[in-house]
Amino acid sequence: MELHLLSRRSDLRAWEHLRARIDAGAMVEIVLLHEAVMETEVTVGAALGGLDPSKLVVMASSEAATRRRVAERWALIDYSGIIDRCVKAEKVTSW
Repeated sequence: MELHLLSRRSDLRAWEHLRARIDAGAMVEIVLLHEAVMETEVTVGAALGGLDPSKLVVMASSEAATRRRVAERWALIDYSGIIDRCVKAEKVTSW
């Protein structure tokens, strides 16, 4: 599994890379941090196109999502959970 930590909203370079990795068969987990928690299912879907959703897990930092009042948008993960995902991932990329 590859873990990608996204901090900025609408980061086209990151979404293009993610789309390519999923197209190549990679299992990808994304943790939205900071302003990236403001993404929606619509914006993520548009950025990724018609990819197989079974190859992708999207989570949001519980602290950032709660602070921005969007905690209901995504599955939430706290900082200790993010560290745990980093340890388990084959590769971690921060955008």
